Amino acid sequence: MDFADNLCALGEVVGFNWEPIGLIKLSRADIEANGWSKAPALVGLARVAPRDMGEQQFLSRCKALHEIWQVIPKGDLRRLLAATGVPAKAIKEHGTLKLLQALLNVLESLNQANEEVGAFASEDEPENWNERNERLATLFVLNDLRVSDAHTLTRDDIQKLELLGFDLAELHAGYGRALDFVFDGVINAFSLVNEEMKNLLNR
Repeated sequence: MDFADNLCALGEVVGFNWEPIGLIKLSRADIEANGWSKAPALVGLARVAPRDMGEQQFLSRCKALHEIWQVIPKGDLRRLLAATGVPAKAIKEHGTLKLLQALLNVLESLNQANEEVGAFASEDEPENWNERNERLATLFVLNDLRVSDAHTLTRDDIQKLELLGFDLAELHAGYGRALDFVFDGVINAFSLVNEEMKNLLNR
């Protein structure tokens, strides 16, 4: 919800009038009034994950987590990036994840240069906007795990978790700790994007 609020604020900078619920399909007012358990998209994720959770349960939860942020309209993200100078044709086929990565790259560049928020709108193509950003590595791994949901984990999937810092010895007791690790990584990734947005919006 913080991400949606910040994205709406960035949209205002370039003339877009967005509402947070239109971006993430979650209402802060409804959740504050009725609790998380009344939000259908979150009910499954809120269930306690046992440490001895099986592989298929783990993959199903990863898919559900991935779907939470996949509702962000790709068209809106493309319009926002185009307003920063990113070539519209270059992102025409980009999915949500690559669009978020491009947005983070643009934000990081502006913040490193200590630019004012007005510089977010530009006709000049931002440098390095299409580079891979390791700060979102967990989201890319989560996407791969989502694809694996209909099948089983592959050696490559396991190695990606290990490269992110997960101790594979934890899997001997089940996949509960792995799920915690993935959740924490996704939370941290969105926190980083939020921090970059807020830093720019505050100048």
